[in-house]
Order: sequence, then C-alpha cells, then structure tokens
Amino acid sequence: MTELFGIPVRALAVVLGLLVVVTLAVVAALAVRNRVLFKLGVRNMARRRGRTAIIVGGLMLGTMIIASALGFGDIISHTVRTSVITTYGQTDEIISARSTDEPDIATLGQGAGARFLTATEAARVIAAAGRVPAVDAVAPAISASIAVQNARSRTSEPSVTLFATDPASVFGRIRSTSGENLRLDELAAGQTYLNAEAADDLAAAPGDELVVFAGGRQQRLTVARVVTYDGAGTDGGALLMPLRTAQQLLGVGSGVQQILVSNDGNEISGADRTDEVVTALRPTTATLGLFVDPVKRDGLDQADEQGASFLSMFSTMGTFTVSAGVLLIFLVFVMLAAERRGEMGTARAIGTQRRQLVQMFVFEGVAYDVLAAVVGAVLGLALSVGMVRAIAGALSGPGMVTIRYHLTLTSLIVSFALGVLLTLGVVLIASWRVSRLNIVSAVRNLPQPPRRRRRRSWGVHVAWTLLLGTAFIALSYRGKSAELLLAGGTLVIFALVPLIRLLGGSERLTYTVAGLGVLVWNLLPFWVYEKLVPGLRMGFSVFVLAGLLLVAGATMVVIYNATAVQSALMWVFGRSRHAAPVVRTAIAQPLRTRFRTGATIGLFMLVVFTLVVGSATSGSFVAAYNDEETFGGGYDVTAQTSPLTPITDMNQALSTAPGIDRSDITAVAGQSYLPVQARQAGQSGFRGYVLRGLDDEFTRSTTYGFAIRAAGYGSDRAVWDAVATHPGLAVVDAYSVPRRDNFGTPKVSDFGLTGFHLEDDSFRPVPIEVRDIQSGKTLRLTVIGVLADTVPLAMVGISTAQRTVAPLGAAAAPSVWYFRTAPGADPEVVAQQLESAFLDNGMQATAQREAQRDAVGASLTFQYLILGFLGLGLVIGVAALGVISARSVVERRQQIGVLRAIGFQARMVQMTFLVESLFITLTGVVVGAVLGLVVAANVISDAADQPGMENLALKPPWTALGIILVVVVISTILTTWLPSVKASRTYPATALRYE
Repeated sequence: MTELFGIPVRALAVVLGLLVVVTLAVVAALAVRNRVLFKLGVRNMARRRGRTAIIVGGLMLGTMIIASALGFGDIISHTVRTSVITTYGQTDEIISARSTDEPDIATLGQGAGARFLTATEAARVIAAAGRVPAVDAVAPAISASIAVQNARSRTSEPSVTLFATDPASVFGRIRSTSGENLRLDELAAGQTYLNAEAADDLAAAPGDELVVFAGGRQQRLTVARVVTYDGAGTDGGALLMPLRTAQQLLGVGSGVQQILVSNDGNEISGADRTDEVVTALRPTTATLGLFVDPVKRDGLDQADEQGASFLSMFSTMGTFTVSAGVLLIFLVFVMLAAERRGEMGTARAIGTQRRQLVQMFVFEGVAYDVLAAVVGAVLGLALSVGMVRAIAGALSGPGMVTIRYHLTLTSLIVSFALGVLLTLGVVLIASWRVSRLNIVSAVRNLPQPPRRRRRRSWGVHVAWTLLLGTAFIALSYRGKSAELLLAGGTLVIFALVPLIRLLGGSERLTYTVAGLGVLVWNLLPFWVYEKLVPGLRMGFSVFVLAGLLLVAGATMVVIYNATAVQSALMWVFGRSRHAAPVVRTAIAQPLRTRFRTGATIGLFMLVVFTLVVGSATSGSFVAAYNDEETFGGGYDVTAQTSPLTPITDMNQALSTAPGIDRSDITAVAGQSYLPVQARQAGQSGFRGYVLRGLDDEFTRSTTYGFAIRAAGYGSDRAVWDAVATHPGLAVVDAYSVPRRDNFGTPKVSDFGLTGFHLEDDSFRPVPIEVRDIQSGKTLRLTVIGVLADTVPLAMVGISTAQRTVAPLGAAAAPSVWYFRTAPGADPEVVAQQLESAFLDNGMQATAQREAQRDAVGASLTFQYLILGFLGLGLVIGVAALGVISARSVVERRQQIGVLRAIGFQARMVQMTFLVESLFITLTGVVVGAVLGLVVAANVISDAADQPGMENLALKPPWTALGIILVVVVISTILTTWLPSVKASRTYPATALRYE
C-alpha cells in the first residue's frame, strides 16, 4: 500500500515514528530526572510477573487489531500488484483499437473483440513511439483467447491466452523454468512454449502434442518447453509463439492486435513516466482512431486502492474491538490504583505531588506499553497472514488469483507507533484520574467521598451540552448526515443528567432517565430518522457511532438499576442458606465499584453487540442472495464463447453439436457484450462502461427483478416487455445509482446516474448516451429500470434489446448464452457437455447453482473472517475479567478475611468470585445481544422495503450466538477459577493482619 487514509504510508510511518521517539525521549528524560519515581513505577513488573503477563496480553490486543488490518491491506495490495506485473511484465502502455477503460466485470471472460490493426497502422505507431525519449522498447503483439486440448492427457481448456510478439524485441525474451534464457525465434515450425500455469491446467509436459482451436480451424502444436514469462496479457495460462506464427494460426494476415510500449525504468518505476508517453503518442493514435491505455499504472493504482479498501473496512470493523481494548487499558490502571490506594495516600501525605503520582503510573504504563506494542504488532501481522490464508483456502480454484504474502516494514512501524501512542494516551488519562484521591480516605482505605458540584457548574454543563447537541442536529439537516443527527440527539439527552440533578433528582433517577433516552433515540427505526431529516444519508459509520452510544446508555441503565437484579436473584436463591449469602455478597461488590463494573459490562456489551449485528445482518443478506431462482434469472447454465470464434445461431448449433441431448435444454437466450463509453444526457465527459444486448427470449423469460422502476411501469414484467418492444429503452445495474444508505456498496465504474436515489419509490426516465469505442457510433437510450441488488454481477452494465444494439455491427453479436435445462437434467453435467461440444468456440459454461454456491461460500467465508476479527474483543473481555479477578483478591484481602471470620466457608468464598464474574459477563452478553438484534432488525426492515429485496428477512444465526454465549461463560469460569481458588485459601488471621 502507498496510502493510508489518504496519507502516504512512508510519510505516515516517519511522522508516527518520530512522535514515538520524541514521546519516549521525554519519558526517558523524566525517568533520569526522577529516578526514584521511575524505580517505584517499574518495580512491579518483575515483582508480579503473572499480572504483568495479563496486562501486557490485554494491552497488546489493540495494537494487534491495527497491525492485522495493515497487514491484510499489504497482502491484498501486493497480491494485485504481483498479478499486474505477471500480466504486463515490461509493458507499461498498450495501444489498440479497444480501450480498456471499461470495468473488468464480464464474469465469464472477455467481451467483444477489438479489430486488428493493419501493418501500416502498426508501423506508424511504432515509429511514433520510437521518437519518444521516455520509451525504451516497442513491439507489435497478439494476445487472444483460444481453446486448447492436450492430445495425450485429453485435458481441455476452453480459454487459454495466445501471446505472440516480435521475437527480436525485448518482449520476446523468455526464461525456462530451469532458468535458461530463451527466445521466441528459437521455436521450430509447429512448436510453442507453454507457461507454467497452462502446463498445470492442461497436464502438459515438453513433447506433448496440443490441439489448438482458433479462427474456426484446428492446428496441432508441440510443447517445446515450459517457461516462465511475465507480460503475456494474463496471469493465467498462456501459449507463447512468434508473431508471424500466430498471424497464420488465426488467419489475420499481417494484422496485429496491439502495440506494446515499455518505458524507461524497471517493471515498477516505468509506470511513473506514463503521462509523458501518453501525451506524446496521443496525436498519432487519435488520428488512427486508436487508444493508449496506461495498463501498468492503472493496475498498480487499483492494487493500492483495493489494499486501502480492505484496510478501511477492517479498521472500521475493528473500531469496536479497539474501543474494548481502550476500556481494558483504563480498567487495568484503575485496578492498579485501587490496589495501591493506601500506598498513594501515604505518599501524598508525606509530600508527594499529584503530578509525581501521574509520573509513576506513566513510567509503569510505558513499560507495559512498549512491550505490548512490539508483541501486538508482530502478532497482528501474523494474524493478517492467517486471515488471508482462510480467504485463499475458501476461494481457491481455477481462475482465482494466487495470494502473494508480503508484509512491509512501514506497516510494522505504523502499527507499533499507533499502538504505543494510543495506549500511552489512555494511560495518561487514567493516571490523571487515579491521582485525584482524598488523602485521608486513601490512607484509611475508605471509599472516596463524592465530589459536590455547585449549582452553577451544573447549569454550565447543561448549557454547553444543549448548545453542542443543537448545533450537531442543525448540521445534520444541512449535510443530511445520520451520524450528526444521532450524536446531536444523544448530546441533548445527556443534558438531562445535570438538569435533573440541578432539579434535585436522585443519582439513580438521573442516569436511568438519561440512559433510557439514549437507548430509545438510537434504536428508532430508520424511517423515523428519514422523516425527521428528509434525504438523510447513512453509512457503515452509523453502526459504529450507534453501537458506542447504545452501549453507553445501556450501561448506565444496568449499573444504576442492578439492585433490581439483585432482588430478583435473592427471590430465587434467598431460600437457600448456602446460596443466599453468596449471591448477595457477589452482587454487592459490583454495586460498590460502579465505574469499574460499568466499564467491564460495557466492554462485553460492545463486543457482543458488534458480533450480533454483524452476523445477523450479513447472514440475512447472504440468505436472501442464496436463492437459485433469483440468482439464475430463470436459467440454469450460463456460457460465453470466444470473440474469435462466435456462434451466430445457438439453437442451430445445439441441434448438430455432438454429445448433447437436445431434450435436456428447453430454452436458450443470447446476450451481447460491448465495451462502450456512456454518460447521462446533459452531463460532460463519457465514462467507460459496458453495454449488453438482450435477445427476445431473454427479455421474455427472465425473472431478474428491479430495485426501482420509472414512473408509469407498475411491475418488473412491464419494464422487460417495454425494453423488448420499444427500441431505445434500457435498464442499468444497482451500482450505477446513488444511495442514501450506503453500507459498503462497491463501485464498479465512474459511470453513474443522478437526479434520484435507489431508495426512491420511482424516478423519471433518464436519457443517456452510449458511444461505441470501436466505431464511434452513438446510441441514445432511455433508462426505465434499475436492477435489484440480488441480481448477480453477470448483469452489471447497461442492458437493452438486441435490436437496439444491432446498428453497432458484428461486434454486437451475442457471445453470452443462457440455457434452461429440463426437469431431471443436471445443469453441471449439461455445462460440461456444452464446453466439450463447443471447445473449438472457446466456450466456458457454468451451472448457475455452482456459481451461486461459490459466491455464497465466498461471502460466508468473508463473513466468518470478519466475525472472527471482531471476536478478538471477547479475548479482551476475558483478559479484563482475568485482571479484575486477580487484582480483586489482593484488593479485597481484608474483606475476604472478615467473611471467613464470620463463617464463610472456603467454597462459599470461591463461589462468590465466580458468581460475581458470571453476573458481569452474562449481563454484558445478554444486553449486548438484545441491542444487536434490535439494530439488526432495523437494518433488515429498512433494506427489505426496497423493491427487489422482498425475500429479505432477519435470520439471526442462533447456533453461532449460542456457541458464543457458551464459550464466553466457559472462558469466564476458567479465567476466574484460579483467582477464586486463591481467594478461598486465604486464612482469616493472615488476611486481617494484612496491611
């Protein structure tokens, strides 16, 4: 990756690294100046190694989340970059009659082929490129898809790239798999080189005879060597041969498909001179009607964008876990302060200043911090490798990108620096808070007396909070921001806290009313917010903000009403003379330390809320998409043929095709695919996109639905009938229309419509202009429908009737085919028969249920990966319980001694600690799950109201949630078990003498 949040990664690493160095230098200077305080601060690490391990383990999780997100982005970016280098090699620009500006979204391979350049055109372009100082090599080439069969193994591949170029050029240099330097002109007549990928796909070895199907003819070639070559126009299988041999094989005379241009520099740095080369070549190519495509630079930019996209997604998702980590850090130092309260009170009594106490905690915190950041950064990068391996395992198969594992030093530095600075910031705040103690109460180990605020202070808090909340709400109307609306309303509600106290309300009443208000405000159905602010826009960040606010509100309600829970438990267990004292004592301690208890409950609540919302919503959407009829659009098999060998009449071809039972196929529909440039009428600038021509059979029988229809069309069928019968009408995919609620919808092209949103009830028909890249002809179309989100990527683009695109000539001939199979016929078997029968046409056929299964399987794998990433927060929660339980034994040693002295048995003491931990854990888990289900229901309800999503319903993964609950409970018991055993073994005499 080159950028992180829009900032160059190298620059960010340098800045953060300097900040860490300066920060640690300041701490070191303070340590040198105050050596006694430094020794007092860090001595506890060696004295209590077990606790140190728990603290470091908890602190490192925040860094681990950051590092794993950065590592994931690194690997994805490097994988795509490697794929780009493998595809283009030394080629930086490609000059051809077809622009590659259109998005790469043809799910079955290439679309329509571009015309071949004549020898004269190629010569003019090569001469012009030779005069550009920034160009170091230029050569003509052919890169076309053909079908190949290994005569020995009988293995067939319907789509293998045939690459050919001038053997005398730099592009003709090849290396064998054993490392020998080879050239294309060393091939004898009837020989070809195979790259390693093609050799694997065809189970081929040197000396094997291949049957090549191209240009409507068959030709036999012998494999001379298996080679390694970057630049064949693919990162998959390829045949390599001299240009003249390929021209004869394809029957194109002296025509060439493209001109390859290599800039000065290596395979990476050459792309930096692309603008200079494109500008110099444009006069010549424009005259000839050709395009200069900066393929290398665009590919590298796309790699960085994809890496940054994954980083942004994981960083956003990890916000909840990082927040839980921040709470854990805060809890750690609050516990440390509680444990050393008497010591700090004595220190203050003999003259130690507050700032010196803060320094002691900072010294200790920095020691934990640096160690945790180092371990967390390394483990985080290792975690990213594991996550990518999980995805790679799920997505492995033919045609899938090979994952290239690569982690950068800059990511390690950035994650380490962010971990150190984040943790240190929390340590400073926590240290400042714990230093504010009453000396007398601390020395006597009495509760801290409550601070009394003057009425004037309460009034100022009310005024400022109301002012800020009102400002946020006003800005939400202006910017249509859901985040500002939720934050503003919450601030207004929080103003009730000082207001009710000002009016004399009790603490319990105050925080209960405020907490309930926050819950109600942030759990309202989405349509309520949209009524309040028309045109309100929502994104995934709404969930992050709403989750944090909901957890804050729910924690206040739970903590200040826990006595009701205690009463309910006593009503159940109060009749047992053994259980009653255990339950009462176990619940009394959390009520005594409300802040600590609230932070721990909030930690669990936050993590479980995220898990439930994520799993319930993603699972519901996956279930909605996992519908074969919806995915297939009424067809069972889809196929695509090579543009070099098209099939003009599929029904006629089926009747004579060998190995196919015609009764197994009941319907056939055709679709053409053309790269075009499109724009909305009245807008400036065409954008690359694709145009699909649908034949009458497709428009008559498809079941694909629409998210929104133009005014006047009352049903999906009415739209399809209008497209079929009225030339010039068209529909577009859902990615081409803006959304008010955008929860990570991908962008597939710069083309888009304006003037309405996908969530609207209808829209006025939108005129658009579509320009054919090859012929320059322009079609004027009118969009009357937007396809539903459940429609697969195979329909991405602008779709219209086949007769509408007929004026574009042979390029508009159908190349994508849909087949409906008869009842009882196996679509996967039919797909194999089609590929075998039309091998010489390069047909690739796929059963729709197989494609659907792969798509759903990939979605589920990614969903589980995200949930596992979020589930790290449960580790933080368990670590928090471990810290609290371990330190509670020390902090409450005298209390334990008193309990044992008045008759508590060792088993009762142990059960007290276990029940206390279970109370905290179960409260957080249950409340978090309930909040998550309500929010998930709101999301699904809002999405289900959109046309085309009628089959969407909330389907929580009850089994997964149950497993999570069981794992959390078991982990809580295991974490608390050792501290509880230690507490039960405390002798009264020893505990009561403890100072």
